Amino acid sequence: MRDIISSMPEQMLTAIQLIPHIAIKKKNFDKVLVCGMGGSGISGEILKALYPAVHIISNKDYTIPQYVAHNTLAIVISYSGNTEETLSNYALLRKKGTGMAIISSGGQLFNKEADIKVKIPGGLPPRGALGYLFTPLPFMLWKFHLIRTNPKTGMTELANFLKRKRKTIEQKAKNLSKRFIEKLPVIYANSSTYMPVARRWQCQLNENAKTLAHINIIPEMNHNEIVGLGRPEALNAAILPVFLNDPRAHKRNKARVAIMYRIIKGLFSRAIEIKPQGNNALKRIFWTIMLGDFISYYLAKATNIDPLPVKRIDYLKKELSKL
Repeated sequence: MRDIISSMPEQMLTAIQLIPHIAIKKKNFDKVLVCGMGGSGISGEILKALYPAVHIISNKDYTIPQYVAHNTLAIVISYSGNTEETLSNYALLRKKGTGMAIISSGGQLFNKEADIKVKIPGGLPPRGALGYLFTPLPFMLWKFHLIRTNPKTGMTELANFLKRKRKTIEQKAKNLSKRFIEKLPVIYANSSTYMPVARRWQCQLNENAKTLAHINIIPEMNHNEIVGLGRPEALNAAILPVFLNDPRAHKRNKARVAIMYRIIKGLFSRAIEIKPQGNNALKRIFWTIMLGDFISYYLAKATNIDPLPVKRIDYLKKELSKL
């Protein structure tokens, strides 16, 4: 798993080369629906955070919103190509006559019709293929005329940035992972931009380290969850607060984080504050994602957990296949 996490920038550079060189006639799409589950679906949430000027909906269910119509661009993502929820989405979308893009390593999905398809390398756990799964998405927005700038330069710069920072990110994660041992991470994002990053941290801790994690967003949690912090008291010694602090967050949210530090002081273990690095939002987001990925790996290693198998997911799928 360590090598898989390390390979994210190389995945991005490879994926750039896999984008089909075809021109798509301009259509008047007014929204984008990104369908995908788990390690595939997180890509759509990240895309939404990075392109707030585009109306992007992340869809994670068997059904699709009723308002989806021919003026929607659907991007359907399944790493395996056999995710049952995503295949259900595809069937419903075809009836709606939406624009269609497919990103997959193969399977049933890749054999279906679409305006554009990107075939990415297989053989990885979906959560370990984020570089392959996310990279085509900005290109889909560009190909379908929803953004004006070709994302190739930005994605190439991101990959090279992660390659340069990889060793320092890994060392930081290795050090931080020691504080996660036998703890329940309670992860707070101080902006909507970083909520998908918190979700990624949660999912990686779940799947790689086989541990529970909780996430929420500021300011919303200041209107409810903040009152419950500290009770039941029996849990306090096991809770580890983690703040993912977007440097571009609203100034009032930054103030809220500072006040929260005063509120939780003495209740839990010393909080961890993550300060993302990079000179733009894309780099900062993926710097933080790679940090969380490595933390989940080193936490697994420290607690004698094999990060690769996800037996409960495999069992669930096996049982569903019998129905």
